Amino acid sequence: MTDRDLRALLATLDPKARDTFRRVLIHDQANRDAIALRLMRYRDGRGDDWADIIDMLTMHPEPRRRVVRVLGEIDASESH
Repeated sequence: MTDRDLRALLATLDPKARDTFRRVLIHDQANRDAIALRLMRYRDGRGDDWADIIDMLTMHPEPRRRVVRVLGEIDASESH
């Protein structure tokens, strides 16, 4: 998946969901599990997959950092 594809996918989330997702990914593992439950409120047709996505990104730090970076870029571009 290219950064452009990732950006398009993440842009489909509402801003609050993106913020929560970003915070989940930057926290340590213990906090990540607890915070991930909050994401389940943002059901957008893929809501049931949040736990699997977070688990996968937790096991693979490089993709996790990439997602966090792209989420930050989206938020920065929307705040202008």
